[in-house]
Amino acid sequence: MTETELLKKISDDLDFLKAKVLEIEKSLELIDSELHPVREEYLERLDEIKKEGTISGSEFEKKFGVKL
Repeated sequence: MTETELLKKISDDLDFLKAKVLEIEKSLELIDSELHPVREEYLERLDEIKKEGTISGSEFEKKFGVKL
């Protein structure tokens, strides 16, 4: 096997492995979502937080007088 053929085989093998890793990750995400469902009210609260935004620790301290 020439060096070029060997490099081509390695490249093909890496492409195959990348595809398999992506498939495994998708399967794991699906399994995780089935095992750990997220309650709808949590998703709604997360949306509210995203809309409202967040503040830094120093802003929190100024606003509420409590150090984090």
